[in-house]
Amino acid sequence: MEAALAQLVGWIFLAALWWVFVRQYRKDPRRLILAVLLLPLVLFSISAIVDLLTAVLPGFGFLFSILLVLTPLMVVVFGAALVYNGILMCRREGAKPANLLSLGAGLAVFALPVIAVLLIRIESWWTYALAFFLFMASLFTASLFAMLLLYAWVHGRFPSKADSAAVVVLGARTIKGKVTPLLRGRLDKGIELQQLQHSPRPFMVPTGGQGHDEVEPEGVSMAKYLQEQGIDEAQILIEDRAKDTMENLRFSNALIREQRPDGQLWLVTSDYHALRVAMASRQLGLDARAFGGKTAAYYRPSAFLRECVAIVRDQKKLMILLALPFALAIAGMMFVLPAVLI
Repeated sequence: MEAALAQLVGWIFLAALWWVFVRQYRKDPRRLILAVLLLPLVLFSISAIVDLLTAVLPGFGFLFSILLVLTPLMVVVFGAALVYNGILMCRREGAKPANLLSLGAGLAVFALPVIAVLLIRIESWWTYALAFFLFMASLFTASLFAMLLLYAWVHGRFPSKADSAAVVVLGARTIKGKVTPLLRGRLDKGIELQQLQHSPRPFMVPTGGQGHDEVEPEGVSMAKYLQEQGIDEAQILIEDRAKDTMENLRFSNALIREQRPDGQLWLVTSDYHALRVAMASRQLGLDARAFGGKTAAYYRPSAFLRECVAIVRDQKKLMILLALPFALAIAGMMFVLPAVLI
């Protein structure tokens, strides 16, 4: 009876936390603290569901245990997929440092366990400590990646939006005045969003300045594509000065507010970039929501890894706070190990 009551209280508490998350998400999904809350919520929910199904369906717990035993195999498959993706990126996009992230991450998945085993075999307190440090650092990095990946998926799948003043499409490199497939994915998503609202019809705002290897500003090339797709020229406001994402947002907002002081901005970029754009718009104090256009599947892993690195760079205080428990565990182990091994 007491166990059943405790389980009921646990379900009520879990439901209350989900209610808080959904309420705050609907209010403003651009806060990274919601990503920190979501991952443990999902893990606790899975655990609660497994406990419930185990009680109702004998043998379910055994099946779940088999999945846990197969975790190392799943890690190997994940590492192999990253290595394959890294090789594919190098072949299609060139061996630039940014394109080597998935390859490096995949190699690390295989190399770190081997390094940890070799360190432990030395049988010294400092090698044990170093192995534990590598383990905790890997655990923190994997948890952080899972947290951002999960929240980026939720953010892209469940947009929270109000009436729009304009659809702002962030630029990317053009080739001889023509939009690339990556940029076309953003523009097509922008067109799709504009068609969702009829009164008043949102402006389309292609934004992007001219790079050193481009024949004209990206905003101009994007506007031409929009007109080719049937968008009325009167509905297009071209922003052609921005050199980075923050300028895309600031300059576009100033241009739009001259025409429409009220209404949300719908920001469109590539799917892997949408979460960081959303957080940037919040940092600037804009009433905006971000949406992602389609990106080639092979391009996403390395691109999202770059986004993770950029988010960590931009959110240093939160990252330090999240890393604190791992740092304390490492410090505790460093203090205990010499005494235990003497």
